[in-house]
Amino acid sequence: MNILKTYFSQSDLSLEEMRNKVSPNFDQFLSGEKVPSFNQLTKIAHLLDIPVGLLLIDKSVTPQKNNINFRTINSEFIANPSSELKDTIFEMKEKQDFLQKEINYDLDYIGKYTVNSPYLEVAQYTRNLLNLPIDYYRQSFGSKSKQLGYLRKKINKIGVFIFFNGKIKDNTSRRLNIDEFRGFVLVDKKAPIIFINQKDTKNGQIFTLIHEFIHLLIGDEEILGTQSSSANFDKTEAFVNKVTSEILVPDSEFKKQCVTIENIDNLAKYFKISRYVIVRRMRDDKYISSDDYNRLVKKFDKEFQEYQKSNKTRPGGNYRQNINFRIDKTFFNYVENAVNTRQITYTDAFNIIGVGYKGYQQLKEG
Repeated sequence: MNILKTYFSQSDLSLEEMRNKVSPNFDQFLSGEKVPSFNQLTKIAHLLDIPVGLLLIDKSVTPQKNNINFRTINSEFIANPSSELKDTIFEMKEKQDFLQKEINYDLDYIGKYTVNSPYLEVAQYTRNLLNLPIDYYRQSFGSKSKQLGYLRKKINKIGVFIFFNGKIKDNTSRRLNIDEFRGFVLVDKKAPIIFINQKDTKNGQIFTLIHEFIHLLIGDEEILGTQSSSANFDKTEAFVNKVTSEILVPDSEFKKQCVTIENIDNLAKYFKISRYVIVRRMRDDKYISSDDYNRLVKKFDKEFQEYQKSNKTRPGGNYRQNINFRIDKTFFNYVENAVNTRQITYTDAFNIIGVGYKGYQQLKEG
């Protein structure tokens, strides 16, 4: 347990305190002579104020020096990220650590552009890279889930791993808070990961997916928080939002429509995206003022809060379908291959994926 020794040495806790609160054998836990039980590890993690998952991986990660910017869409910082958010990030980092060992190639599009690049060029490159028609939204998807799946498949195909969840792993008592974050991205040339909060609307998830993918193109990690009526985005967010809007609502197509406040709902239906994206495009193209934009977003925020209340009462749905949606299929294939070639045990696989035997079997069956 050398990793435990590292975290303990960074804390202000004393050996005597740990002996009393955890176990008289704490010294032996530090030396590696004895191994703490999972319950003891949980207590240790609580005292050290770190996610328990950090004590189960083979290298230290200092939360205070995490590369991710804890900021929202309007560049406000998440000063005190919840344990659910932190544990989700570290769960994804563990998955990324595993994938980095399995993949032997680099993705040349990661960090290809900067915030000073022409946004239309980045948008067109994205369409070419994903083989995404400029008017993809005119297809008849049948449902928002299928539209999301279509875009996910496009991004999956070029090497990005995409995960969804509304809770910590399979723990229904630790739900993610949509008011805190909608998604985040972990940049890596071998195993880039996008995580999307499943508690969001499907329109919100579609926006987050494209938004976080653009962050990969500029090599920038971030956490996407809640929508805001603020127009004061920093340079990075302003650029990413501009490219995202161009992909979801192409300016050349937008100008062909009847762009009025009264027609916002119809525009959202036509482009198959949220009203937030439509009004942002309207503001950027000077169809409405910033005051109009702020007023409309506040109205949408209120309606979204009502959606959240009704969404809490929805049943859990089909477990098999949900877990196969949540876990990236290519990631699972890498894990299964590692099991089949005896690189890892089934127990290791369950821990890496974040499921039990039942969940593993459901993923295997597809």
